[in-house]
Amino acid sequence: MHRLAAAVALLASPALAGCVTVSAQPSPHEPTVPLPAYHRGRTALLGDAAHPMAPTLGQGGCQAIEDAVVLAHLAAPGSGTGRALARYTAQRLPRTTDVLRRSARIRRVVSLSSRPAVALRTALLTAVGRLGPGMALRGFDGIADWQPPRRTYAAGAATERPQNTPTAQD
Repeated sequence: MHRLAAAVALLASPALAGCVTVSAQPSPHEPTVPLPAYHRGRTALLGDAAHPMAPTLGQGGCQAIEDAVVLAHLAAPGSGTGRALARYTAQRLPRTTDVLRRSARIRRVVSLSSRPAVALRTALLTAVGRLGPGMALRGFDGIADWQPPRRTYAAGAATERPQNTPTAQD
């Protein structure tokens, strides 16, 4: 554990500041400001059109599928389109913004190119893998545990369960 603490301290060290280069160029995978909404009028954006992200977490396609599932549940027959789209934005914007930011952080770490930074990153990841294999997987908490609404609109569900909220059936 002391090695891990030393590696983290070294990574945060001002001595490495000159060794780590981060691109000042904005990336199309990393929007600087999230969209204020994923809909306008009767039009909704899903997937990369709404929240493009770097492929470092492998979540781009997953988020698009989640968008489609949530939108399908909210756009039940008889529900108002404008209200359904506003609820879609309200449900998806916080989650996708969080996943997008996590993906961007990972992209910055894996994009390090200087020899000292790459060596330190490799040592740190090796230490984490040996000392606490579950630590790396904990980074997916809140990402890989998404659950769709319990009942489909075809079954007549008029309300949806808030995401990641256990039910009595869980």
